This record gives sequence, C-alpha cells and structure tokens, in this order.
Amino acid sequence: MPEKELLGRQLRKSTLESVRLRAQAVLLRAAGVKIKTIAESLITSVRTITRWLKAFIQRRLASLFSNNIGNENAAKLTREQKKEIKWLLSQPPDEYRIPSRFWDVPKLKQYVSAVFDVVYESDVSYHLLLKFCGLSLKYPDVVSPRRDEEAIKKRVREIRREIKPLLESGEWVVFAADETRLQKEAEIRRAWLVKGKRTVVKTERSKQHQNYLGFLDQNIHICHIFPIKRGNSTETIGVLKKLIKQYPDKKLCIAWDNAKWHKSKQLREQLKRGKSLEKIHLIALAPYAPETNPIEHVWGYAKTKLANRANRTFEQIKQQFIQLTHQQTFLYQI
Repeated sequence: MPEKELLGRQLRKSTLESVRLRAQAVLLRAAGVKIKTIAESLITSVRTITRWLKAFIQRRLASLFSNNIGNENAAKLTREQKKEIKWLLSQPPDEYRIPSRFWDVPKLKQYVSAVFDVVYESDVSYHLLLKFCGLSLKYPDVVSPRRDEEAIKKRVREIRREIKPLLESGEWVVFAADETRLQKEAEIRRAWLVKGKRTVVKTERSKQHQNYLGFLDQNIHICHIFPIKRGNSTETIGVLKKLIKQYPDKKLCIAWDNAKWHKSKQLREQLKRGKSLEKIHLIALAPYAPETNPIEHVWGYAKTKLANRANRTFEQIKQQFIQLTHQQTFLYQI
C-alpha cells in the first residue's frame, strides 16, 4: 500500500488523536500548505509541526506512533491480522523494492503500526511474529544485481574446457590470480560472552595496509604472493615479469577477474610477440562471481586465521599472512 494511502488511513481510522494529527500535518505539508497555516489549522505551535515533519522525514510512518509504545490503546494483533502479515511477507518485492526475505524489525514495526494501529513494547514480540511468518535471522549473501547465474555457469564450463589441455600439458602452468588488501585492525569475530547482555566490540582500525597480488597454481596448489603498492597496470606488469622468471621454461596461463588493469592497453601491449610478457595467456573469469576464483578462498582462509589476534605490529601481521599462504597447499580449483 503506497505511503500516502497509509497516511490517509491513519487520518480517517486511527483511534489515537496524536496519530491523526501527525498524519494530517504530513499530508497537508505534502500538498504544499505552509507550516504556519498547518499549525493554525491543527491548533498547535509551528515548533511542534516542524518537529513532527522532521521525525517523519527520518522515520517515515513509524514516527506517527512514537508516543504510543507501551500504551494500552495499542492493542495486540488478532489471529486474522497475523495471517494477513504472514501472507504479505511471502509476497515478491513491494513498491519500496524491499524483498520479503529481507524484512527486519524496524520495517515490520512500521508496517504493523501504520496498518493495524499496533505497537508492541518489546522487539521480542516482533521476533516472534517474524518466526510465525516463517522467517529466521540469517546473514544474507551479498550478491550484485548484475549477477547472471546461467552466464556464470556457462563461463566456468568454457574456462574448464580451455584450461584442461593446458593442465595436462607439461609446457604450461595454470594460475588463478587476484589482488587483496591486508589492513591493521583488531578484528574480533567470536568470543565467550555473558548471556542476556549486549556486547559492543570496539574495532581499532589503522591506515596501515599492504596490497598483494597472488597466484594459486592449479597443478601443484601452491601460492605465489607479491606485495604491490596498488592495483594498476604498472604494478601488475612488474609482478608478472617476476612470475615469469620463476618459470623460465614454461608458458603461463592466468585466470583472473575483470579489473580494468587486467585488460588495459598497457598490459595488452606487453603480451604481444617479442614483448616481455609474450609467454603469458590471460583468461577472464565470469563477472560478479568472486567465489569462482580459487584464490579468493585462500584470502578468506588466511584472514580468518588472522582474526581474534590483537596487540600485534603490522609487520607481524604481514609475516603471518605470508606464512599462512605459503606453508600449505590449497586444493581450490576453477
């Protein structure tokens, strides 16, 4: 239901005078009526109207009910109303582009307040309502809206067909490559905490950081990690020259993402016959699909191991990162 209609519904049907007045003030202002005129019409002060409008801008419909939490006039939802909410939460995205699977307590509180004139005192009541509607609290996966699942699967199949003869050949070494950034910060991901008490974790961040360009060998599953200043064509070309020196008798195939410096004019020039990188063949991985790059899992493993360890210098962190990525093999495959 559009926001304007919900405001009109509250103006006509709400049993609470304060809610009706706030809704009327918002609707009048939206119609272009001056704040002073609104105040005179509703027999209140300009300051009060200004406060109501500011609250509406910040919290939208929920601002209409800010004075009613815990009020006995805020009746509990009936069984039929709960069924209506359950149906709503099962629907596709609404006009606000909020998918049903991404509801949270503030959004549910706002909707229940606006439609049913019900405001629960405790968030636990909304948690139970969400569970009643078949939802559970999870960390959603971050997915680009441009991601195309079928195109990703197709691209992975194409890459596997292309690199299969290279992996079986003694002339080629195939790598999965990517950049990552290591930053000095005290990151606490898990801890034993007292039940029933809210715990705030303070994260100490620093400007100290180090970028790396890494290569995971798809034959023998070892990593080569090179420090770089930043991701750009010049740094990338310099690292590729170093990698070639480690395999003087081999041709190199490198699969990586679509970063602009991975396909720049400067880099393509060096890949030509007779140039410094002529022994390298590049493959572009599927766009918006970092999980298809094996070395991304190496970065995730190393950074997880580094978490929950405080009071270290940045030099120690870098040394531990190198050790974690060099002291074992990683069986991640394209």
